[in-house]
Amino acid sequence: MMMRRLIALIAAAGLLVALAACTAGGARPGAHFIVSKDPSASWWPLDIWVEGLVPGHQVTVTASANSSGHWSSRATYGVPGDGIVDLSTAVPELAPFSRPDAMGLFWSLAKSGAGASADNSGWGDGSVTIDLTASVDGRTVATYAVHRMGLGTIVASNAVFDSGFLGDFFSPTGSAVGLMPAVLVLDGADNGMQSGVLAAAQIAGLGYPTLALSSFGSAGGVASGTLHAETLVAALSWLREQPGVDKDRIFVFGASRAAPLALWAAVQYPNLVYGAIAPSGTTGVICTSPVPVPAITIGGAWVPCTTGTNTVRAADVLPLEHIQGPIVLACGGMDETLPNACDWMSAGERARGNQVGDTFLRAPGSTHALYIPPYTPLYLPLTPAAQATDDARVAFWRAVVHALTAPSSVLSR
Repeated sequence: MMMRRLIALIAAAGLLVALAACTAGGARPGAHFIVSKDPSASWWPLDIWVEGLVPGHQVTVTASANSSGHWSSRATYGVPGDGIVDLSTAVPELAPFSRPDAMGLFWSLAKSGAGASADNSGWGDGSVTIDLTASVDGRTVATYAVHRMGLGTIVASNAVFDSGFLGDFFSPTGSAVGLMPAVLVLDGADNGMQSGVLAAAQIAGLGYPTLALSSFGSAGGVASGTLHAETLVAALSWLREQPGVDKDRIFVFGASRAAPLALWAAVQYPNLVYGAIAPSGTTGVICTSPVPVPAITIGGAWVPCTTGTNTVRAADVLPLEHIQGPIVLACGGMDETLPNACDWMSAGERARGNQVGDTFLRAPGSTHALYIPPYTPLYLPLTPAAQATDDARVAFWRAVVHALTAPSSVLSR
């Protein structure tokens, strides 16, 4: 009898020890955020999820930030049986976006009393802290501060003004070995957007030397609406001579109004330009309006240009087949600035033919500014086109990286 009682006591004590060990080492913590990388660069996508939630409930995740005002966004999700809400796969029940999107709370941030940002000082150049809060039944259950480093914080730039042009040179991040492709960015400066500077910083942030040709000033060449070929050649020649630059792989980037300028440069100067990146624009040179002036001059003489964008004629499309390296074109089906952008791109694709390494991106739900770096509320339209536009931005920049990293041996020319 005593032996049975002793065995029972030992067993009970063992059970208590086992339960204590389970509680101390294997207990599930309370609700908490997990973020894949922090701090992170502003162009870096994140995986974000909330663990330790009670299944069957709803959780509201709120993002807020202060950048020249207060910004916020929120999304509500149902909590599945495992108590984990993964923002990259969870379908929101109520949110400014309809599909799963881990970065949705970032690009959908809205300023109190105003729409999307038109100022890149906070969202493009500067670093921003985005505070995440998870709430259940109005009670905060988890918080996390995400630190996003701006392009201006990470990428160094230096003004260039004594070489026949005005511009800014953006030094690449990282420690690349060997010669790297380089990019000359032409700034279209449409609607006050400093898209060229943002694109140049983004490309340098991806690891490539980049020169942004100024759209302003007497030597810039685009301020009057006209690009002087001599300015372009001076900028290309300067970029080709920079340390670490592969002079045989120079790309020209131009978005919107500058898109045809980039394509023209690649066609006109195959000995200086390897490839072209030209989203949201025409594939033919358009005269500057409303009073027709030349879009490009060589030695003061007009380069032939067409006087409208409404009609797409094959004769107006540049001979893109002469560009030796890859090209990246993109168009939005909801483009409010150039409604027939995809018609222009299709005409360019026909002129180009089937060349290995090219990308022709069609984004049916996207608006015009699909070339802005993704994951921020910069120049985004109102929902529902906002998510489609940010998706297009992600796809476009993926195509840019593909073109810059593609070895010349994979191309047909």
